[in-house]
Formats: sequence, C-alpha cells, structure tokens
Amino acid sequence: MRSYLKVVPLFLSLLLLLSAVLPGFASASSSESVSSEPEYIQDESTYLNEDSELVDEELPTEIIELEEEINHYLDEFEYTEQDFENMSEEEFEKAYEDIYLSSEFLSLEEEYNKEFAEYEAEQEAGMMKPMIAPILIPIAAAAGRFAIQAAAKHGTKVASKYLKNKLKKVGKNYTLIWNAKNKNGKITSLLKIQYKPTKQIIFRVDNGTIPLKPGSSSWYWHYHIGNTATKMKHHYSLRALVPSKHKPTSQTTLY
Repeated sequence: MRSYLKVVPLFLSLLLLLSAVLPGFASASSSESVSSEPEYIQDESTYLNEDSELVDEELPTEIIELEEEINHYLDEFEYTEQDFENMSEEEFEKAYEDIYLSSEFLSLEEEYNKEFAEYEAEQEAGMMKPMIAPILIPIAAAAGRFAIQAAAKHGTKVASKYLKNKLKKVGKNYTLIWNAKNKNGKITSLLKIQYKPTKQIIFRVDNGTIPLKPGSSSWYWHYHIGNTATKMKHHYSLRALVPSKHKPTSQTTLY
C-alpha cells in the first residue's frame, strides 16, 4: 500500500497551482459532466509507441521521506473504500475529520507543502531539471498530491472531499467537473478543470490505462495538464504505482 500512497501529493500540487494562479478568484461552477468536452480515448494504450523514449524521474529524498511518513500515518487507519461508501454521512464526516483534519496530519501536510514549495522554487530558478510538469509558475503548495494518495488508499469519495475542501474557489472562468464515469459506472476522471471561454479541459486527474512498454491493460491514477489537445495527451504518474517491469513511453512521465 505504501507505493500507492506516493500517488497522492503530486497531483494535488498541480490543482493548488491552478487555484492559486487562475485570475479573478470566485466560486467555481461544478458539474458531473460537460457535453461539449471532446471525447478522449478510454483505452489510452493506443498511444503506445514501442520505439518511444523512456522517461523516469525522481523526487528529492526529503519529499520521498515525508511521503513515507504520511504513508505510515494513513496505514494506521484500516478503512477500505467500501467502508467509506457504506458509512452514513455523519459517520463519514467523523472518520474523515479523524484522519485528514487531525493535528498530526495537518502538521505533516504543512511540512510537505513547505518542502515542495522550496523544491519548485529551485526548479524555477534553474537549479535543477523540472520534473513535475511543464509549469511556468512555481507551485506554492503540494497538498494536491494527498488527494491521489487518498484515492488510492481510501477511494474516490474521500479524495473528492479532500479536493473540494482545498479548491472551494477558483477563477470565475473555470469549471470544476467531478467524478466523470464511463458507461459501466466506473469513475474515469476524479476531477477535470475546464476553461469556460474555449471549453478546453486544461487539467484532469484520471484513472485508466497509460502508455507503457510493454503495454498494460491495468488502470493507474495519473493526470494530464496543458493548454492544447496535444499537451493533454501526455500522462503523468508515479513510478511507485506502476510495476517495475513496465517502462514509460515518450507519452508518459513517471516520477
């Protein structure tokens, strides 16, 4: 389970970046789907190119150690995704507060955000190769990665609540689209952020196949970010989430 927990903080950092830098802060529109959004291929293994360059990246030791500490903390709570789904609203709120609003977790979160902000500042200053995404503005906090961690360990209900608490307001030109499902009722996108003027999806937290070598039909939590359709085809996930026998193609980056 520890490996899955490393999935979380990376994505939420990007979400917080968007909430921090989008202009005109105001309450965001929310919906479950947007009919005008172009369809994306569900079986993303069609992007696979056997001759693609392999891209493996690694986070600083300090951040990895904090992720492991957070992993140990969350391992103390043995709730499963089904447990959360079966809870009453009152029981769910109580369990969520006990885990994600405790002083211990908030302290770990604050320390992680600080380390990640310093890491991004170093990248922006050109001190190291950018490894998170093609982002021009430093990420102020990395709390977004916790949401993916929550999705992997406690399910999408918990992860969605965490994200909603962190993204209560974004720029008025953006729409948040939650929990998009496929025809079988399975969540394929935990969150999409759409730019209203163009109806372009600029950020997605997805659950699905990703281009790997050799190919895999397994689903992995990952994200897409970009202001063009081409950039949105690139996949970002964690090395710890994907079995070591699989390598990323040029359309996938594993950290």
